[in-house]
Amino acid sequence: MQRVTSPSRKALFYPTKRKRQVLGLLAEYFVLRSKDIARLLRNPVPTETDIRTINRTLKILDDAGLVRRLRYLNPENDGVGYACGLTDAGVRFCGEGKTFDEHSERTLEHELGISFFQLSLRELCDERGFALGWRQSDLKHGVNPDAYFSLTNPKIEDKNTHHFFLEVERAKIGNYKDGEPSITRKLRRYYEYYNTPGCESDWGFRTYRVVTVLRNDERRTISCAHERGT
Repeated sequence: MQRVTSPSRKALFYPTKRKRQVLGLLAEYFVLRSKDIARLLRNPVPTETDIRTINRTLKILDDAGLVRRLRYLNPENDGVGYACGLTDAGVRFCGEGKTFDEHSERTLEHELGISFFQLSLRELCDERGFALGWRQSDLKHGVNPDAYFSLTNPKIEDKNTHHFFLEVERAKIGNYKDGEPSITRKLRRYYEYYNTPGCESDWGFRTYRVVTVLRNDERRTISCAHERGT
């Protein structure tokens, strides 16, 4: 039986199957709410009992120093819950993942937006039988996306993998320079980087698509208007 301790937290930690499952999900998705973990592990439509059970497990992992929990208010009025990610110790324990130690509550909504996209994408790939490759760390190479992912259709033998960069824009359209918001300048960088030797050297491919997630229809309209120059 493995024992994990933290200098400031002396509670014994017993790595049960459920605790390992929770840690594994946080290594895969970086940050999840307790209701997301309950949905993945217990029930597609989790009950309050399911969520309380997961919260108890997360509390144990928090006490062991493997998980960091931040209280999260759902903007869709689902109530207050916890958004959780691995600590440095949690990453070492899992042997993979990205630490949540340095992230503040100000970036929480943005990070959750990436996880929500990844959850939906995983469901789509499972339904269609596509293989999903996902990367959310060591991304600053020529461009600096929120995530890189690939989709592979195993039913097609040739040119069956497509590459994507993800940009999740949760903040207001802003940071204007020369009349252009930051999102327009960011997308121009992708345009200029497309099909270049530098892209192939940095990423191993030349062509890709950029998936941009904006918060609502108004922001999508503003962004498209800037792209058209209207």
